[in-house]
Parts: sequence; structure tokens; C-alpha cells
Amino acid sequence: MGLCMENYKVSLCKCDDYEQKVVDAAVERAIDLLGGIGQFVKAGQTVVIKANMLMKCDVDKCATTHPSVVEAVGKLALQAGAARVIIADSAGGPFTEGYMNSIYKSSGLKEVAERNGFEMNVNFDTYSVNMPDAKVGKHFLICDCLQQADVIINVCKLKTHTFTGYTNAIKNMFGAIPGLAKVEMHGQFRTLDVFGDFLIDVWNYFGDKIVLNVSDAVMAMEGAGPSNGTPRKIGAVLAGVNPAAVDVVGLKLMNIEPITMPFIQTAVARGYIDKDLSAEIVGDNVDELVVTDFKTVTPNNFKPFANYIPQWLQGTVHRLMTQRPVISKKKCKGCKKCYEHCPMKAISMVKTHNSPVPKAKIDYSKCIRCYCCQELCPFGVVKVKSGVVYRMFHIGTKKHIKNMDK
Repeated sequence: MGLCMENYKVSLCKCDDYEQKVVDAAVERAIDLLGGIGQFVKAGQTVVIKANMLMKCDVDKCATTHPSVVEAVGKLALQAGAARVIIADSAGGPFTEGYMNSIYKSSGLKEVAERNGFEMNVNFDTYSVNMPDAKVGKHFLICDCLQQADVIINVCKLKTHTFTGYTNAIKNMFGAIPGLAKVEMHGQFRTLDVFGDFLIDVWNYFGDKIVLNVSDAVMAMEGAGPSNGTPRKIGAVLAGVNPAAVDVVGLKLMNIEPITMPFIQTAVARGYIDKDLSAEIVGDNVDELVVTDFKTVTPNNFKPFANYIPQWLQGTVHRLMTQRPVISKKKCKGCKKCYEHCPMKAISMVKTHNSPVPKAKIDYSKCIRCYCCQELCPFGVVKVKSGVVYRMFHIGTKKHIKNMDK
């Protein structure tokens, strides 16, 4: 990984709102504290800004990277002499022109591109990666636009996440996996420790091509993130070369102990950051920006007996000791989004005498608790609930359980 593994400097800059001039100043200052945009973008390069375009939703929902942050980064790239600035991502759905165009519009990024001379990605080809020496991600697909880029700037969104605990720089590169191939990856890498290793393998593939991470923490998301939580102001922009270091600082802003998060544990084990999590913060004082009552979630990684029970029984134990997604029968619209994206085909569409429209039903014997259904439900009718066994083994974390069940 080179530079990413060695550079723990993270710039933290106050940014009170999304007014463009305010964001421009905060982003430029954050990057200047790292040496300036010229350290990352050279004249004539094709720069791909990898944003978070999770799903089609209003910008004010704070589930996606705010367009003002993407605009600020893109303008700096052009000032550095970039030949092309392309905004790209693969959202939770088919990686097709029609589907992505609807998200480009709802995210506000299409307007940003047209106003500034950027491009929205129109290359929907995929590229097959083969890494026989990778830990778990030996073969996977990526979006070809990222393969063709000279450099990538990862412009992520700081949020809670019901499966992983949080999402920011490291997790944002899961969007490099095109469309429904994400479903296959969730099915293949079912537990957080293995899924974290896969994400690090993805980062290792791109290596120094990802030159910079910029995190939108102006308005974060708390509670049932990454799509159905509540916007919460932090008022900051983060920037750094090392994704783990950026995530460590982001977690501190959310008042989360970084080492409790599985992705950070994996990053330490894989050498992305020292075990003392020694991120060097420059710019503003992190203590002044911490949101002490931020509503957090517990990552779905509870495996206290994994080394003591037979492999064939671990799936059952995992289901009992983790929270489960519950679909409201009354509120389900029958849109099939969860049905189409469940990696284990654990969801079926069932007709009831109360509704002419088939509604989603979960087979919990197949459910692996990845919460893709909760993440991608456009109507927010999938909630994460705590069973009796889960609560028994999570004494002392009632605050987290309460927040999840709201």
C-alpha cells in the first residue's frame, strides 16, 4: 500500500453548513493541511471522485455524500490541472445507465457536474480482478471506470451502519463492486471479520491509486444508518491519505471508541494503522467537535463461542445472538427491493388476505444478518430488532439496543 500505510495525518476542519463558499473553504483548508491538492493530482490526469451514492433519496436525508463537498473537491482537482473529473459510484441496485442516472439526479451530483465541467460516469462495464495472494478477496468484479482512472479521490459520508457499526472511508470503497455483485460478496463474506478482510483486499488492489480520502461529516447520520437513521450535525470535514486513520478520527467525532469497531480491528491486524491508533490530527481541536450523545449502534459481530462450538452449529448460534431485521407487514409496499438484494435468498414475496400486493417475508433460518434489506428499503419499513437471547448476552449495552429498536 505504500503511502496509505505510512501516513497517519488527518486534517480536521470545522464546517458549519453546506453553503458552497463555506464548504469550499473547509475542503481547501483540509487538503492544504496535507500539502495541497498538487500533492495528489497532477496535470493531465483523469480523476475519479468515488462518492457515496447509496440509493435514490433526497440530499437532506444525509444518506449520501453532499454534492457541495463533491463540488469542492472536483474544483480543486481541475485547478491542479486534471484533464477530466468524473464522479462515480455503484449504488445498491443494478449498475446500469438508467438506474444510475436516476440516482445521479436525486443526489444533486448531476447538477454539480453540469455546473462545473465535471462528468458523471457513463462507463458501466466491469473489470475482473484476480489476486491469488489476497487473504479472502481473490476474485471479484470492480467498476471499470475506477480501473481506468489515473487517481481516485474517495469522498465518503460519516454514518452509523446497522451491520458494521459505522461507515466512512474504508467501507465507502465497497461501492467499487458493481451493482448486484455486492449481493454475491455479502453472501460469500458473511461475518464482519471476513467482510472486513475483503474490504482491505479491495484497498490493497487499488493501492496508491486512491490518493486521498475526504469525509463529509458536516451532517452525519446517527441511529439506524446507513439509510434510515437521523441526520445529526457534527460540523466538520476530514481529509487524509490513510483510510483507517480518517475513520479513527471520524469515530472519535461520533463518540465511539475506535478499537471497538471490527473494521478498525481488521485495519490494525492488516497493518493499515498502528495498534495504538496514533492518528495525527491537524487543524481544529477534535475535542471541541465530539458529539457526546451521538446515537450509536452495536456492530453485528458478536461471536463469544466461535472457538468452542462446532462449525455446523455456528450459524444457528450467530442467528440467536445477533439482532434481526423485521419487515412491517402493514407498511411494506411490496416494492421487492429487499427481495432482489438479499444475498441468501432469504426473502420471499407472499400474498396475504389483507393485501392484494405480495409483501416481503424473511426466512430467518437463511438470514445472515447483513441488513441489506434494512439498508436499501426506500420506505424505511425494515427495522432491526433485539431478541431475548441477544439481550441476555448484551447486558450493559442497553443504550445501543434501545437506539436500534426505535
